[in-house]
Amino acid sequence: MEFALPKDAFRGGHCGVQAVAVAAGKSLNDCFNLFRQHCNRIKRKQRWGGGTHYWEREKVMNAIGIQYDVLPQSHTEGMTMQRFMRDVANPNHVYMVTTTRHVQLVRGNQVLDQGGIKDIADHWGKRKRISQPVMRIIAAEVAQAFDIAEAQTFGLPLFD
Repeated sequence: MEFALPKDAFRGGHCGVQAVAVAAGKSLNDCFNLFRQHCNRIKRKQRWGGGTHYWEREKVMNAIGIQYDVLPQSHTEGMTMQRFMRDVANPNHVYMVTTTRHVQLVRGNQVLDQGGIKDIADHWGKRKRISQPVMRIIAAEVAQAFDIAEAQTFGLPLFD
């Protein structure tokens, strides 16, 4: 997973769609189509602009096979995004964080939303409170790295 805006990214009210697109490594247009395909509420809307609910993002992520786990809400409830990144988040992982009605991806001290990648200190929403469960995205390359490290630990031969 590349932590960058999709090539066809544009500004607008589609933060959830864009977060799923980045997590899946797909184009923004492909993700718009996936949401239209899998979410009944969105199918019924003639002029859907890209706004999503937590359960819709979860449904699309499950449909396209993005692996994630959900942090317990007791660890994040009412916490600001800046405090979550400082005290809870592992800087090596990517998290999908919902603050009020805005969705962004965070990794280390970086926040990615429609405005691009910004340091948390410079992000406009750093003091917004987390309002939905936080998803930790499990990237395939990270899982492969753990598999290789585990194989080396047990002395198994590695082949390309």
